[in-house]
Amino acid sequence: TPTLDPASINVNGYVQITGTQGEGLRIHSAPGLNTETVFRGEEAEVFVVQDGPQSADGHTWWYLVAPYDETRAGWAAADFLAVIPSP
Repeated sequence: TPTLDPASINVNGYVQITGTQGEGLRIHSAPGLNTETVFRGEEAEVFVVQDGPQSADGHTWWYLVAPYDETRAGWAAADFLAVIPSP
């Protein structure tokens, strides 16, 4: 079994939106900058990574689901995600 790097984004790991200066992060219906925005994730909001990575438009994308609300789900660029420990 491969050892996962705890500092890297991994499926079933937890991430937090960071670095948006309070603007939040557009969460998309599919990987890519020109896909539909399904909602805006808030700065410091926590998600579980469920799929990815996918590459599109020069970014690495991960499929995120909010642990408290499965309707808050979609693809986000890794640039604004920070790995956090499992709660």
